[in-house]
Amino acid sequence: MSRTVMDPGERRRELLACAMRLFAEEGYDNVSVRAVARAAGVAPGLAYHYFDSKERMFAEAIGDYARRCAEGINAVLDEEGPSLDERLDRAVSLASGHASFPHEAYFHAEGHGALHDRLSLAMCEAVRPHLRAALEADAASRGAVAPDADELAAIMTYGAVGLASGPGMPDGAAAARRYLRALLAEFRSGGAAD
Repeated sequence: MSRTVMDPGERRRELLACAMRLFAEEGYDNVSVRAVARAAGVAPGLAYHYFDSKERMFAEAIGDYARRCAEGINAVLDEEGPSLDERLDRAVSLASGHASFPHEAYFHAEGHGALHDRLSLAMCEAVRPHLRAALEADAASRGAVAPDADELAAIMTYGAVGLASGPGMPDGAAAARRYLRALLAEFRSGGAAD
């Protein structure tokens, strides 16, 4: 068998994507680092070079998957042109639509609540700096400063995820939009330039 030489970062991403697919299809207990290596067409030693254990591989696979799931949301938040209000509304639509989450069934399966929470927290960490930058830009466009932008970004991201995916939330996206609008209005009223 001929060996394909690949950039280490690219190989790592390939292994993580393969691992996430296998974990989602076969379940955590039925996947090993060797199985991921086999599915990716690499030697087990190479997979162990990147991940010293199945636990580490799983943790990194969830983190990588969360970053990939957040890419569309971050792209919307990073846009120039539309108002922050419009971008937040579109970001909530993307996040609640689940179309860009290929392993949604795995994370929403019965008994996987802790995994879903872990993914949600990782997505919040991926989105938070983009929302902070959007809040800072919104304040600057009004001639204001945003000293609490990071804290507000945390409240908005973690709160929206809780509202949109919390148990018993019939229309979490609508609730998330309401609370985000209220937080944004308060942010704007308190951040006016002197």
